[in-house]
Amino acid sequence: MLGINKKTPNSDIYSIDNGQLFAQLTPEEGAVIEGGGFLLIEQLQAITADADTFGDDDTYITVNGSKIWGPNGFSTGQTFVVNRGLGVDLPARIELFDEDGFLNGPDDSLGGFTVFGATDGTARARVSGGGSTYDVYYRAFV
Repeated sequence: MLGINKKTPNSDIYSIDNGQLFAQLTPEEGAVIEGGGFLLIEQLQAITADADTFGDDDTYITVNGSKIWGPNGFSTGQTFVVNRGLGVDLPARIELFDEDGFLNGPDDSLGGFTVFGATDGTARARVSGGGSTYDVYYRAFV
């Protein structure tokens, strides 16, 4: 229960303890109050992992250009639980890359997609690029 106390018997002024006001909010609820969104990448599945000619794809994820996960080695059929979330302004751009290292040239794009609004539960987006195809499972809250 919030600690709400009326300051005087004859006024409509209330005092709320700020620590109690936000202590019971989830990150998703907090993002809504701030006016932004919350994006959660749940898992990543390699349908085909063929972008890296020297073995497994070294896959990482960016949101609006900032790396949020990886790199992790992927072979075809492999699934990783990501469970990384962050507050974002929607629309938000999610992209996958295969890390090549500075000696092998620029990182390979594995594709991407844009999240425009809230999802109804978990959504799946299939991305392809560089010879690889991945399914990205995510949720978005606004």
